[in-house]
Amino acid sequence: MGIVTELVFADEMNRACRHCATFARANSKLIYERRLIPRPEDETATVTFLAFEGRTYATTALHVIGAFGVQAERDGLAPEGYFLPAGKGVLISPPFIAAPQNWQILAPDVALREIDAALPSYIGKEAFELRPGVKPAYPVRFAAAVGFPTAAKASRAGPLGDRLAMQCVHAVAVGVGAPESADQLQFFSEIKTTPEIGSLSGMSGGPVFWSDGEKLGLLGFVKEALDVEPRPGEETIYAGPRVNFIVQHASYETFAVWAEHALRDWPKRRDELNQLVPGKA
Repeated sequence: MGIVTELVFADEMNRACRHCATFARANSKLIYERRLIPRPEDETATVTFLAFEGRTYATTALHVIGAFGVQAERDGLAPEGYFLPAGKGVLISPPFIAAPQNWQILAPDVALREIDAALPSYIGKEAFELRPGVKPAYPVRFAAAVGFPTAAKASRAGPLGDRLAMQCVHAVAVGVGAPESADQLQFFSEIKTTPEIGSLSGMSGGPVFWSDGEKLGLLGFVKEALDVEPRPGEETIYAGPRVNFIVQHASYETFAVWAEHALRDWPKRRDELNQLVPGKA
């Protein structure tokens, strides 16, 4: 969507949707009605699969974990896990660990946990491998955000009940100059025609890739993806359609810190959740 001819990506970009999936609540009220498959109107997000130093991680936006937690509390279902409706569907148990803060990056909008290396392939996905020394030139000229917008899903009847049709989107835009040290990056492009999908909400947590036409690398994760057209009452100097997304910047070195923290903190947070489950206290 919004691809400009001079913004050339490596061929690997054609397979970018394999590195992420729709991310939803494992809402137990939907077990019998829909086998945990979210309804088209339910809020969803995107989870990214990464391979790093021999381990596999699921990563999404921290604000997504927070919002799902609020909804689960409201429904009297907390604590609950997460459901990925891709392929055969798969559950991911909590918790996701908030990425740590430091003096350079305050409150990263990232939550992650290690997963079984076979999980992505079980639902037809593949972890993107982070490698040292693979980085773009800064400021980054353009990037592509990848994910599954909430508005781009619909129920489809199947032999075993309703399934969910989910459309993966590539949102491409030009960088708003920022240095390598920036904790977040913004990308913005005006486009000539309004695409079929008008809202990119739900792409939060999805991967953002940079490319020089030959190499492809992870730039970070979608923190916020704005609507393609301004909402009624929104103040903006841009009256026409646009692609605009904000990225939580992540380098190989940054992710190493986040992954180490998640591995160390997960057992403690898991034990805390177990204390909340009846019969496990």
